Amino acid sequence: MSSEKNGKRPVNKRKLATVILLLLIVVLAVGLVRFVSHRLAYAVTNAVFVASDSLTEVGFDRVGGVLAELTVREGETVHKGQILARLDTDRYRIEVEKAEAALRKAKEKKAGLKLGYRRLSRELPLATAQAEQEIRRVRQEKEALAARIAALQARIDQLRRDRDRVLRLFEQQVVPRQRLEKLTAELDAASAEQDALVRRRQALEAALEAARLQRTLAATRQDQLLELQKNLAAAQAEVDRLQASLDKARKDLASTTLTSPIDGRVAKKFVSAGASVAPGRPVLALVDPADLYIIALLEENKLDGVGSGAEAIIRIDAFPGRSWRGTVEQVLPASAATFALAPRDISAGEFTKVSQRIPVRIRIDEGDLAPLRVGLGGEVEIRRKKS
Repeated sequence: MSSEKNGKRPVNKRKLATVILLLLIVVLAVGLVRFVSHRLAYAVTNAVFVASDSLTEVGFDRVGGVLAELTVREGETVHKGQILARLDTDRYRIEVEKAEAALRKAKEKKAGLKLGYRRLSRELPLATAQAEQEIRRVRQEKEALAARIAALQARIDQLRRDRDRVLRLFEQQVVPRQRLEKLTAELDAASAEQDALVRRRQALEAALEAARLQRTLAATRQDQLLELQKNLAAAQAEVDRLQASLDKARKDLASTTLTSPIDGRVAKKFVSAGASVAPGRPVLALVDPADLYIIALLEENKLDGVGSGAEAIIRIDAFPGRSWRGTVEQVLPASAATFALAPRDISAGEFTKVSQRIPVRIRIDEGDLAPLRVGLGGEVEIRRKKS
Protein backbone atom coordinates (compact mmCIF):
# COMPACT_ATOMS: atom_id res chain seq x y z
CA MET A 1 0.00 0.00 0.00
CA SER A 2 2.72 2.46 0.95
CA SER A 3 4.50 1.87 -2.34
CA GLU A 4 1.30 2.59 -4.30
CA LYS A 5 0.83 5.85 -2.38
CA ASN A 6 4.38 6.83 -3.02
CA GLY A 7 3.86 6.12 -6.73
CA LYS A 8 0.78 8.28 -6.96
CA ARG A 9 2.37 11.41 -5.38
CA PRO A 10 4.65 12.24 -8.33
CA VAL A 11 1.73 11.79 -10.70
CA ASN A 12 -0.42 14.21 -8.67
CA LYS A 13 2.41 16.74 -8.55
CA ARG A 14 2.84 16.56 -12.31
CA LYS A 15 -0.88 17.04 -12.82
CA LEU A 16 -0.87 20.06 -10.45
CA ALA A 17 2.10 21.61 -12.23
CA THR A 18 0.41 21.05 -15.58
CA VAL A 19 -2.78 22.72 -14.35
CA ILE A 20 -0.85 25.68 -12.95
CA LEU A 21 1.09 26.01 -16.20
CA LEU A 22 -2.11 25.88 -18.21
CA LEU A 23 -3.67 28.52 -15.94
CA LEU A 24 -0.62 30.75 -16.38
CA ILE A 25 -0.80 30.30 -20.14
CA VAL A 26 -4.50 31.18 -20.10
CA VAL A 27 -3.90 34.22 -17.89
CA LEU A 28 -1.04 35.38 -20.10
CA ALA A 29 -3.10 34.77 -23.22
CA VAL A 30 -6.04 36.70 -21.79
CA GLY A 31 -3.71 39.50 -20.69
CA LEU A 32 -2.06 39.53 -24.09
CA VAL A 33 -5.41 39.62 -25.85
CA ARG A 34 -6.61 42.40 -23.59
CA PHE A 35 -3.33 44.30 -24.09
CA VAL A 36 -3.48 43.93 -27.85
CA SER A 37 -7.20 44.81 -27.87
CA HIS A 38 -6.47 47.86 -25.71
CA ARG A 39 -3.62 48.94 -27.97
CA LEU A 40 -5.83 48.50 -30.99
CA ALA A 41 -8.65 50.49 -29.37
CA TYR A 42 -6.44 53.17 -27.83
CA ALA A 43 -3.44 55.19 -28.95
CA VAL A 44 -1.16 55.38 -25.92
CA THR A 45 1.81 57.68 -25.33
CA ASN A 46 3.82 58.91 -22.38
CA ALA A 47 5.20 61.91 -24.29
CA VAL A 48 2.68 64.13 -22.57
CA PHE A 49 2.80 67.46 -20.79
CA VAL A 50 0.40 70.00 -19.34
CA ALA A 51 0.29 73.26 -21.32
CA SER A 52 -1.49 76.60 -21.29
CA ASP A 53 -2.05 79.35 -23.86
CA SER A 54 -2.42 81.88 -21.05
CA LEU A 55 1.16 81.60 -19.78
CA THR A 56 1.79 85.33 -19.80
CA GLU A 57 5.00 87.21 -19.11
CA VAL A 58 4.19 90.63 -17.69
CA GLY A 59 6.44 93.65 -17.30
CA PHE A 60 6.56 97.43 -17.55
CA ASP A 61 5.97 98.07 -21.25
CA ARG A 62 6.34 101.88 -21.35
CA VAL A 63 8.84 102.69 -18.62
CA GLY A 64 11.82 101.34 -16.75
CA GLY A 65 13.60 102.02 -13.50
CA VAL A 66 14.30 100.59 -10.08
CA LEU A 67 11.76 98.02 -8.89
CA ALA A 68 10.58 99.55 -5.62
CA GLU A 69 8.09 96.87 -4.60
CA LEU A 70 7.05 93.35 -5.62
CA THR A 71 3.74 92.54 -3.96
CA VAL A 72 3.34 88.84 -4.86
CA ARG A 73 5.30 85.62 -4.50
CA GLU A 74 5.72 82.63 -6.80
CA GLY A 75 2.70 80.34 -6.64
CA GLU A 76 0.43 83.04 -5.25
CA THR A 77 -3.06 83.45 -6.68
CA VAL A 78 -3.73 86.83 -8.29
CA HIS A 79 -6.83 88.49 -9.70
CA LYS A 80 -7.27 90.62 -12.80
CA GLY A 81 -6.35 94.23 -12.02
CA GLN A 82 -4.43 93.34 -8.84
CA ILE A 83 -1.23 95.32 -8.27
CA LEU A 84 1.80 93.08 -8.79
CA ALA A 85 4.75 95.48 -8.64
CA ARG A 86 5.73 99.15 -8.53
CA LEU A 87 8.71 101.09 -9.86
CA ASP A 88 10.32 104.01 -8.08
CA THR A 89 8.17 106.97 -9.17
CA ASP A 90 10.30 110.00 -8.19
CA ARG A 91 11.64 110.65 -11.70
CA TYR A 92 8.23 110.28 -13.31
CA ARG A 93 6.51 112.51 -10.73
CA ILE A 94 9.06 115.25 -11.44
CA GLU A 95 8.36 114.92 -15.18
CA VAL A 96 4.62 115.29 -14.52
CA GLU A 97 5.18 118.37 -12.34
CA LYS A 98 7.43 119.98 -14.98
CA ALA A 99 4.91 119.24 -17.72
CA GLU A 100 2.07 120.66 -15.60
CA ALA A 101 4.03 123.87 -14.91
CA ALA A 102 4.93 124.31 -18.60
CA LEU A 103 1.33 123.72 -19.65
CA ARG A 104 0.03 126.14 -17.03
CA LYS A 105 2.42 128.87 -18.26
CA ALA A 106 1.44 128.24 -21.90
CA LYS A 107 -2.25 128.43 -21.02
CA GLU A 108 -1.71 131.74 -19.21
CA LYS A 109 0.08 133.14 -22.28
CA LYS A 110 -2.72 131.92 -24.51
CA ALA A 111 -5.34 133.46 -22.20
CA GLY A 112 -3.56 136.85 -22.39
CA LEU A 113 -3.40 136.70 -26.18
CA LYS A 114 -7.03 135.65 -26.36
CA LEU A 115 -8.08 138.54 -24.13
CA GLY A 116 -6.14 141.02 -26.28
CA TYR A 117 -7.58 139.50 -29.44
CA ARG A 118 -11.14 139.76 -28.15
CA ARG A 119 -10.66 143.34 -26.97
CA LEU A 120 -9.10 144.41 -30.26
CA SER A 121 -11.79 142.53 -32.19
CA ARG A 122 -14.44 144.56 -30.38
CA GLU A 123 -12.61 147.90 -30.52
CA LEU A 124 -11.40 147.75 -34.12
CA PRO A 125 -14.79 147.89 -35.91
CA LEU A 126 -15.92 150.63 -33.54
CA ALA A 127 -12.77 152.70 -34.12
CA THR A 128 -13.04 152.25 -37.89
CA ALA A 129 -16.72 153.23 -37.87
CA GLN A 130 -16.01 156.26 -35.68
CA ALA A 131 -13.21 157.41 -38.01
CA GLU A 132 -15.42 157.02 -41.09
CA GLN A 133 -18.28 158.81 -39.35
CA GLU A 134 -16.00 161.68 -38.32
CA ILE A 135 -14.68 162.00 -41.88
CA ARG A 136 -18.23 162.19 -43.24
CA ARG A 137 -19.26 164.75 -40.60
CA VAL A 138 -16.25 166.99 -41.22
CA ARG A 139 -16.75 166.85 -44.97
CA GLN A 140 -20.42 167.75 -44.64
CA GLU A 141 -19.57 170.62 -42.30
CA LYS A 142 -16.86 171.82 -44.69
CA GLU A 143 -19.32 171.81 -47.56
CA ALA A 144 -21.87 173.79 -45.53
CA LEU A 145 -19.13 176.16 -44.34
CA ALA A 146 -17.91 176.70 -47.90
CA ALA A 147 -21.44 177.67 -48.95
CA ARG A 148 -21.69 180.11 -46.03
CA ILE A 149 -18.27 181.62 -46.85
CA ALA A 150 -19.25 182.02 -50.50
CA ALA A 151 -22.56 183.67 -49.56
CA LEU A 152 -20.79 185.89 -47.03
CA GLN A 153 -18.17 186.86 -49.62
CA ALA A 154 -20.94 187.97 -51.98
CA ARG A 155 -22.48 190.09 -49.18
CA ILE A 156 -19.08 191.59 -48.34
CA ASP A 157 -18.55 192.50 -51.97
CA GLN A 158 -21.97 194.15 -52.06
CA LEU A 159 -21.31 196.01 -48.79
CA ARG A 160 -17.99 197.29 -50.14
CA ARG A 161 -19.66 198.62 -53.27
CA ASP A 162 -22.41 200.23 -51.18
CA ARG A 163 -19.88 201.76 -48.79
CA ASP A 164 -17.77 203.16 -51.63
CA ARG A 165 -20.87 204.68 -53.24
CA VAL A 166 -22.09 206.16 -49.93
CA LEU A 167 -18.59 207.41 -49.20
CA ARG A 168 -18.60 209.40 -52.45
CA LEU A 169 -22.04 210.75 -51.66
CA PHE A 170 -20.91 211.61 -48.14
CA GLU A 171 -17.93 213.50 -49.49
CA GLN A 172 -20.36 215.40 -51.66
CA GLN A 173 -22.40 216.00 -48.51
CA VAL A 174 -25.39 214.26 -50.05
CA VAL A 175 -25.85 211.61 -47.32
CA PRO A 176 -25.34 211.86 -43.59
CA ARG A 177 -22.34 210.39 -41.70
CA GLN A 178 -24.58 207.89 -39.86
CA ARG A 179 -25.38 206.00 -43.05
CA LEU A 180 -21.69 205.73 -43.95
CA GLU A 181 -20.82 204.57 -40.45
CA LYS A 182 -23.63 201.99 -40.55
CA LEU A 183 -22.38 200.50 -43.83
CA THR A 184 -18.81 200.51 -42.56
CA ALA A 185 -19.89 198.70 -39.39
CA GLU A 186 -21.83 196.10 -41.39
CA LEU A 187 -18.81 195.56 -43.66
CA ASP A 188 -16.47 195.13 -40.69
CA ALA A 189 -18.89 192.68 -39.07
CA ALA A 190 -19.21 190.66 -42.28
CA SER A 191 -15.43 190.61 -42.71
CA ALA A 192 -14.98 189.48 -39.10
CA GLU A 193 -17.58 186.74 -39.60
CA GLN A 194 -15.80 185.67 -42.76
CA ASP A 195 -12.47 185.50 -40.93
CA ALA A 196 -14.12 183.35 -38.25
CA LEU A 197 -15.55 181.01 -40.88
CA VAL A 198 -12.17 180.75 -42.58
CA ARG A 199 -10.54 179.85 -39.27
CA ARG A 200 -13.32 177.29 -38.71
CA ARG A 201 -12.61 175.84 -42.13
CA GLN A 202 -8.94 175.53 -41.26
CA ALA A 203 -9.91 173.78 -38.04
CA LEU A 204 -12.10 171.40 -40.03
CA GLU A 205 -9.16 170.65 -42.31
CA ALA A 206 -7.16 169.68 -39.24
CA ALA A 207 -10.08 167.60 -37.92
CA LEU A 208 -10.40 165.86 -41.29
CA GLU A 209 -6.70 165.04 -41.28
CA ALA A 210 -7.02 163.68 -37.75
CA ALA A 211 -10.00 161.49 -38.75
CA ARG A 212 -8.06 160.15 -41.71
CA LEU A 213 -5.16 159.40 -39.40
CA GLN A 214 -7.55 157.49 -37.10
CA ARG A 215 -8.75 155.48 -40.07
CA THR A 216 -5.15 154.71 -41.02
CA LEU A 217 -4.43 153.67 -37.44
CA ALA A 218 -7.49 151.42 -37.51
CA ALA A 219 -6.14 149.74 -40.64
CA THR A 220 -2.81 149.31 -38.86
CA ARG A 221 -4.62 147.75 -35.90
CA GLN A 222 -6.23 145.34 -38.36
CA ASP A 223 -2.71 144.10 -39.11
CA GLN A 224 -2.16 143.83 -35.36
CA LEU A 225 -5.34 141.76 -35.12
CA LEU A 226 -4.10 139.38 -37.80
CA GLU A 227 -0.75 139.10 -36.01
CA LEU A 228 -2.56 138.40 -32.75
CA GLN A 229 -4.58 135.73 -34.50
CA LYS A 230 -1.39 134.05 -35.71
CA ASN A 231 0.16 134.28 -32.25
CA LEU A 232 -3.01 132.83 -30.73
CA ALA A 233 -2.92 129.89 -33.15
CA ALA A 234 0.76 129.32 -32.30
CA ALA A 235 -0.07 129.50 -28.58
CA GLN A 236 -2.86 126.94 -29.06
CA ALA A 237 -0.46 124.62 -30.89
CA GLU A 238 2.02 124.98 -28.02
CA VAL A 239 -0.73 124.20 -25.50
CA ASP A 240 -1.69 121.11 -27.51
CA ARG A 241 1.93 119.97 -27.65
CA LEU A 242 2.46 120.49 -23.93
CA GLN A 243 -0.87 118.77 -23.18
CA ALA A 244 0.33 115.75 -25.16
CA SER A 245 3.60 115.83 -23.21
CA LEU A 246 1.67 115.98 -19.94
CA ASP A 247 -0.59 113.11 -21.02
CA LYS A 248 2.50 111.04 -21.85
CA ALA A 249 4.13 111.92 -18.52
CA ARG A 250 0.96 110.93 -16.66
CA LYS A 251 0.71 107.67 -18.59
CA ASP A 252 4.36 106.97 -17.79
CA LEU A 253 3.67 107.64 -14.12
CA ALA A 254 0.60 105.39 -14.18
CA SER A 255 2.66 102.73 -15.96
CA THR A 256 5.02 102.48 -12.98
CA THR A 257 2.34 100.29 -11.39
CA LEU A 258 2.13 96.77 -12.82
CA THR A 259 -1.26 95.05 -12.61
CA SER A 260 -2.36 91.53 -13.46
CA PRO A 261 -4.05 91.15 -16.86
CA ILE A 262 -5.72 87.86 -15.87
CA ASP A 263 -7.05 85.82 -12.97
CA GLY A 264 -4.39 83.23 -12.34
CA ARG A 265 -1.28 82.29 -10.41
CA VAL A 266 2.30 83.51 -10.37
CA ALA A 267 4.33 80.89 -12.23
CA LYS A 268 7.74 82.60 -12.16
CA LYS A 269 9.43 85.66 -10.69
CA PHE A 270 12.22 86.98 -12.91
CA VAL A 271 13.47 89.93 -10.81
CA SER A 272 13.44 91.02 -7.18
CA ALA A 273 12.79 94.33 -5.46
CA GLY A 274 15.68 96.76 -5.88
CA ALA A 275 16.65 95.48 -9.31
CA SER A 276 16.81 97.75 -12.33
CA VAL A 277 14.11 96.91 -14.86
CA ALA A 278 14.20 97.95 -18.52
CA PRO A 279 11.01 98.68 -20.48
CA GLY A 280 9.58 95.45 -21.85
CA ARG A 281 11.64 93.19 -19.60
CA PRO A 282 9.52 90.41 -18.00
CA VAL A 283 9.02 90.77 -14.26
CA LEU A 284 6.60 87.89 -13.62
CA ALA A 285 5.07 84.98 -15.50
CA LEU A 286 1.39 84.31 -14.85
CA VAL A 287 -0.74 81.33 -15.77
CA ASP A 288 -4.51 80.87 -15.77
CA PRO A 289 -5.27 77.49 -14.10
CA ALA A 290 -8.62 77.35 -15.87
CA ASP A 291 -6.92 77.49 -19.27
CA LEU A 292 -4.91 74.28 -19.07
CA TYR A 293 -4.85 71.59 -21.73
CA ILE A 294 -2.76 68.55 -22.65
CA ILE A 295 -0.26 68.22 -25.47
CA ALA A 296 0.46 64.60 -26.40
CA LEU A 297 3.30 63.89 -28.83
CA LEU A 298 1.89 60.85 -30.60
CA GLU A 299 4.03 58.62 -32.82
CA GLU A 300 3.05 58.79 -36.46
CA ASN A 301 2.21 55.07 -36.56
CA LYS A 302 -0.36 55.57 -33.79
CA LEU A 303 -2.38 58.29 -35.51
CA ASP A 304 -4.88 55.92 -37.09
CA GLY A 305 -8.32 56.67 -35.66
CA VAL A 306 -7.12 59.69 -33.70
CA GLY A 307 -8.99 62.88 -34.55
CA SER A 308 -11.06 65.73 -33.21
CA GLY A 309 -13.70 64.51 -30.76
CA ALA A 310 -11.85 61.35 -29.71
CA GLU A 311 -12.11 60.58 -25.99
CA ALA A 312 -8.94 60.54 -23.90
CA ILE A 313 -7.90 59.32 -20.46
CA ILE A 314 -5.15 61.41 -18.88
CA ARG A 315 -2.83 60.35 -16.07
CA ILE A 316 -0.21 62.63 -14.54
CA ASP A 317 2.96 61.14 -13.04
CA ALA A 318 2.88 63.54 -10.10
CA PHE A 319 -0.53 62.22 -9.00
CA PRO A 320 -0.53 58.40 -9.21
CA GLY A 321 -3.94 56.79 -8.94
CA ARG A 322 -5.74 59.86 -10.29
CA SER A 323 -7.00 60.39 -13.82
CA TRP A 324 -8.68 63.07 -15.90
CA ARG A 325 -10.91 62.72 -18.90
CA GLY A 326 -10.65 64.82 -22.00
CA THR A 327 -11.41 65.20 -25.68
CA VAL A 328 -9.07 65.62 -28.62
CA GLU A 329 -9.47 69.15 -29.96
CA GLN A 330 -7.16 68.83 -32.93
CA VAL A 331 -4.21 67.00 -34.38
CA LEU A 332 -1.68 69.70 -35.20
CA PRO A 333 -0.50 69.96 -38.83
CA ALA A 334 3.26 69.56 -38.34
CA SER A 335 5.54 67.20 -36.47
CA ALA A 336 7.41 68.33 -33.39
CA ALA A 337 10.74 67.97 -35.22
CA THR A 338 9.68 70.54 -37.81
CA PHE A 339 10.22 73.34 -35.32
CA ALA A 340 13.36 72.00 -33.67
CA LEU A 341 16.18 74.50 -33.15
CA ALA A 342 18.45 72.30 -35.26
CA PRO A 343 16.22 70.49 -37.80
CA ARG A 344 17.65 67.50 -39.64
CA ASP A 345 19.31 68.21 -42.98
CA ILE A 346 18.95 65.24 -45.35
CA SER A 347 20.21 67.08 -48.43
CA ALA A 348 23.64 65.45 -48.05
CA GLY A 349 22.10 61.99 -48.52
CA GLU A 350 22.33 60.83 -44.90
CA PHE A 351 18.99 59.61 -43.62
CA THR A 352 18.05 57.46 -40.66
CA LYS A 353 14.45 56.41 -40.29
CA VAL A 354 13.06 58.00 -37.10
CA SER A 355 9.44 57.79 -36.05
CA GLN A 356 8.05 61.29 -36.02
CA ARG A 357 5.79 62.56 -33.27
CA ILE A 358 2.73 64.67 -34.06
CA PRO A 359 1.39 67.05 -31.38
CA VAL A 360 -2.21 66.34 -30.37
CA ARG A 361 -4.10 68.94 -28.35
CA ILE A 362 -6.49 67.54 -25.74
CA ARG A 363 -9.10 69.51 -23.82
CA ILE A 364 -9.56 68.52 -20.16
CA ASP A 365 -13.28 67.89 -19.58
CA GLU A 366 -13.43 66.10 -16.22
CA GLY A 367 -11.22 66.28 -13.15
CA ASP A 368 -9.86 68.84 -10.73
CA LEU A 369 -7.55 71.30 -12.49
CA ALA A 370 -6.26 72.89 -9.28
CA PRO A 371 -3.30 70.54 -8.70
CA LEU A 372 -2.12 70.62 -12.32
CA ARG A 373 0.94 72.65 -13.20
CA VAL A 374 2.22 73.71 -16.61
CA GLY A 375 4.95 71.33 -17.73
CA LEU A 376 3.91 68.24 -15.71
CA GLY A 377 4.26 64.96 -17.63
CA GLY A 378 2.19 61.82 -17.71
CA GLU A 379 0.45 59.34 -19.98
CA VAL A 380 -2.53 59.63 -22.30
CA GLU A 381 -4.79 56.97 -23.78
CA ILE A 382 -6.81 58.16 -26.78
CA ARG A 383 -9.73 56.01 -27.85
CA ARG A 384 -9.54 55.49 -31.57
CA LYS A 385 -12.57 56.52 -33.55
CA LYS A 386 -14.13 53.81 -35.69
CA SER A 387 -13.89 54.34 -39.41
